[in-house]
Amino acid sequence: MVCYFTNWAWYRRGLGKYRPEDIDPDLCTHIVYGFAVLDATNLIIKPHDSWADLDNDFYGKVTAMRQRGVKVTIAIGGWNDSLGPKYSKLVNSPSARARFISHVVQWILKYKFDGLDLDWEYPKCWQVDCSKGPASDKQAFSAWVKELHAAFQPHGLLLSAAVSPSYKVIEAGYEVPVLNRYFDWIAVMTYDYHGHWDKATGHVAPMYDYAESPNHMFNANSTINLWLEKGADRKKIIMGMPLYGQAFTLGQWGSTTTGTGLNTPARKGQAGEFTRAAGFLAYYEICHRVKVKGYKVVQHPTGAMGPYAFKDKQWVGYDDIAMIRKKSEYVKAMGLGGAMIWALDLDDFNNRCGCEPHPLLRTINRVLRSSPHAAPSCPQM
Repeated sequence: MVCYFTNWAWYRRGLGKYRPEDIDPDLCTHIVYGFAVLDATNLIIKPHDSWADLDNDFYGKVTAMRQRGVKVTIAIGGWNDSLGPKYSKLVNSPSARARFISHVVQWILKYKFDGLDLDWEYPKCWQVDCSKGPASDKQAFSAWVKELHAAFQPHGLLLSAAVSPSYKVIEAGYEVPVLNRYFDWIAVMTYDYHGHWDKATGHVAPMYDYAESPNHMFNANSTINLWLEKGADRKKIIMGMPLYGQAFTLGQWGSTTTGTGLNTPARKGQAGEFTRAAGFLAYYEICHRVKVKGYKVVQHPTGAMGPYAFKDKQWVGYDDIAMIRKKSEYVKAMGLGGAMIWALDLDDFNNRCGCEPHPLLRTINRVLRSSPHAAPSCPQM
């Protein structure tokens, strides 16, 4: 069970503020601290936010959980840090790679992490635009991974990556058999298939294909099978699950549309009161809207995806407890290496909705880790 912890969660307010002390390490086998970033000038790793990471000792507070038997690694990259050419410059220069690797080994040991998670989004397809990067990114990324692996082995450090669910990016950016050989695990981000960028409503993470889909490869089952077909070992594949929803405001600018289903014209949804990012809602914000604010929940007739909920012109697609359980059972049935969640601070960690703390993460644990704690009787939200 790979759990991402985000340092920017410190800036939440009120119920939404999530701190290292809120982590329940019994619910994770690995915690990935996101993110460190790449210095654009020196092309070496550095803290993203020294105030949180160092001054407030988030590094130390999270790595202290290693004493509970949890592996704690540091992720470099993420969506924002993947803007522009700096990662491409790094991987395409053998001397820059050597300098990065020499520095990062000592950096990881200094801050007491167990390894490194690569979150460059993405080789060749910078921020999903496959026209931006050079074709050489694909082989250069493989070389970087191979060299990191060799440098990490003497220290027993782990090496992993969060990778794209897009068939275009997989083809253009990854030499899958090479990555499979040198990564300890490959976390496939089987979410964000649809969002405000589509200018129409769509579910964040369909499990299976469905008749209304605008792209029949955009679902977790198709993505996982493609990674396997390309040469990934199923025991190294970790399937991602979102603890958030992509949110929309129905109707184009000036439109009076009354549609509320999939593929309805839409733009970014209103920001949540705690996450404060337009087009995005944490699960705890969604379940509160359903429980208290009168959002109507609609389940897909084929069960190919989680529900969506709406009220007036606000619409959000998300995974509920039942869909998270279904995905966890899929991981088990497929013999995959496990599950990954994005992210710890987005689950209902403080039981705002009255089910239990971390209801989605606990559901995964009950299926994949045979948790001894019985599931509470909770309404579907």
